[in-house]
Amino acid sequence: MSAPEADQPVTRSDTGLAHGSMTQVDVLAQSVAGMAPSAAMATTPALIALYAGNGAWLSYVCATVVVILVGLVATQFGRRFASSGSLYSYVARGLGPASAFTAGWGLVIGYAFIAMIGVVGAGLYFGAFLGGLGLPAGGTIAVCVILVITAVGAAAFAIIGIKISTRVGLVLEIVSVAAVLVVLIAVLAGDPAGSNSAQFSFSGLSFDGVAFGIVLGVLGFVGFESAASLGAEARNPHRAIPRAVLGSAVLVGILYIFAAYTMVRGFGDPGTLGQSTAPISDLAGLYGLGGVSWIVDLGITASFFAVTIACINASSRILYTMGEEGILPGRLGRAHPTHKTPHVAIAVIAPVVLVVPVILVLVGFEPLEVFTYTGTIGTFGYMLAYLLMAVALPAFLRRRGELNPLSVVLAVVVAAALLYVFYKNLVPVPDYPLNLMPWIFLGLVVIGLAWYAAMRARSPQLGEQAGTFEEEPLPPGRGPQGGAGPG
Repeated sequence: MSAPEADQPVTRSDTGLAHGSMTQVDVLAQSVAGMAPSAAMATTPALIALYAGNGAWLSYVCATVVVILVGLVATQFGRRFASSGSLYSYVARGLGPASAFTAGWGLVIGYAFIAMIGVVGAGLYFGAFLGGLGLPAGGTIAVCVILVITAVGAAAFAIIGIKISTRVGLVLEIVSVAAVLVVLIAVLAGDPAGSNSAQFSFSGLSFDGVAFGIVLGVLGFVGFESAASLGAEARNPHRAIPRAVLGSAVLVGILYIFAAYTMVRGFGDPGTLGQSTAPISDLAGLYGLGGVSWIVDLGITASFFAVTIACINASSRILYTMGEEGILPGRLGRAHPTHKTPHVAIAVIAPVVLVVPVILVLVGFEPLEVFTYTGTIGTFGYMLAYLLMAVALPAFLRRRGELNPLSVVLAVVVAAALLYVFYKNLVPVPDYPLNLMPWIFLGLVVIGLAWYAAMRARSPQLGEQAGTFEEEPLPPGRGPQGGAGPG
């Protein structure tokens, strides 16, 4: 036996989930829904325009490049390793159990808080839809009822089955993207309020403004890696998951760039766009589509509902894998005997997704404030997992005897880019209460690490099981088609 082969842990295959049930389209749908592209298209270009001005589209181009580089790191793992543990399992194979738990816990925090965004976003836009019909939906009780329906509905779809939930998410996302695109195409077809060439002139652009726009742009992609959580359920996971991760990043990046350019063009001035609280609806009114703004509201509601389903799907599978491997309580590693879904993990994560935003709304926070705060905390969770994955890549490939200079360069570039994103989120210090969000996130991480330390103190051998669940294991030096090479 060669040294790389001897260094590989003994692996086990999951037996509870619906193996081989997910096609390439289904796996892609998970990543696309995890980003909620239509919701991001409708909101984030206005924020980026405040900082990047006419360079908003350029910020999105750079953000897309950064995310594709992160995706390339994920595919280095995905082509060789498949598990329902997603990045938790990836990091375990490179850096060991402690770093793996940190990455997995960070990703669970990310998915949980972005699911809260989905719940709150659905409440905001469905409330606007009902208001457009003349129905009262702006009160606290009405908002909370919508939040409950969204969270319970998303959890129900997640339990019924991964195939139906991802397909429902894909259909909802297609409908919602189509609604936004109708408005954007109408803008292109109409008389522009601004010059066609203004956005391609780099004079007057601020480097810091475009750079901070990149940070905001990257945040619109978080969740694109969630297809990796379907390692136990995808057909030919070593091919389907990398394609879904990279394909979703490229597809959604194109949509974001198009949306940023068109929205600035439609308003004629990035400052005017930045002042709009509902830019797509405002553009619909400006370009003769005011009568269909309710379709936009309903479409974006669907997008937020889809991201809630996707985040519950992904987070529950990470909790399920950690439960199977003994890192978290074993009950989390149980699958439904009929639906083949991690129903216990879903039953744990769904109430958290619901209760936190409901409490915040009941104590007096506006839904948009809840949206901002939960989104900030969730993004830190994703960034932590992405960073640890990049750091783990060289060690993972070295253990397999497949380390190469390009992979090392890729890992270093991605780690540096992610550290820069962290830095720009922390410096300068945001205004209160946003300055508290990093500390809240750090507190949640410490709680998880305290659990892990206590678990290891009681049963040191449990940590050795991290990353041992693997589907269709590939021996070192073998690519996804059985051909040699690091791939």
